[in-house]
Amino acid sequence: MHLLMAAAVVLASPCPADGTTSGPRREFVDRIIVHAIGGPSCAGGKLVFSGAPGDAQRWKDFFDRHPFLGIHYVVDRDGRVLASTPEDRVANHALDNNATSIGIELVHEGDGIEPFGKRQIDALIGLLKSIRSRYQVPLENIKSHSEVDGRTFACGGGVYRTKMDPGANFPWGRVRAAVGTEPALTAKPASPPQHRTR
Repeated sequence: MHLLMAAAVVLASPCPADGTTSGPRREFVDRIIVHAIGGPSCAGGKLVFSGAPGDAQRWKDFFDRHPFLGIHYVVDRDGRVLASTPEDRVANHALDNNATSIGIELVHEGDGIEPFGKRQIDALIGLLKSIRSRYQVPLENIKSHSEVDGRTFACGGGVYRTKMDPGANFPWGRVRAAVGTEPALTAKPASPPQHRTR
């Protein structure tokens, strides 16, 4: 891990993780879901994206105050990583996939057009490695939001995915190759919960 990436991950830990949507405590984590702030909607019969202005602090504050949504980490374009909901609590970030997952939100358009900068991707790789050092998350269980949520909506005569993030141009090959160089925690994890929440 590069020194810069290590610093970004270490800086995330001392930050207050006080997301208002913290769910029940949990010990078992078996998946990580990567999101982007920007998302699609329909305006005047055309597909538009909501945008992703600001930095990690702006979006951490948003999630910390939100009455329903939650996220465990936010990674901005400059590679700054901030924690919101604690890892040992369920955050409401991906429909039907919250009980045993950690959610990471990238400050990014998520439109398949905006490039993903090196600092953001390097910080994400460092964060993924850090999470996998604590939980037994198989490489194949690092997912995009679009992989776990297949909902659609109609717009201008077309049908589009409600969740397209982190975007068609996200560098999955690079990320999985870098993260895959270090195995996940090999200790036996706690038993999964019997009833999934949210």
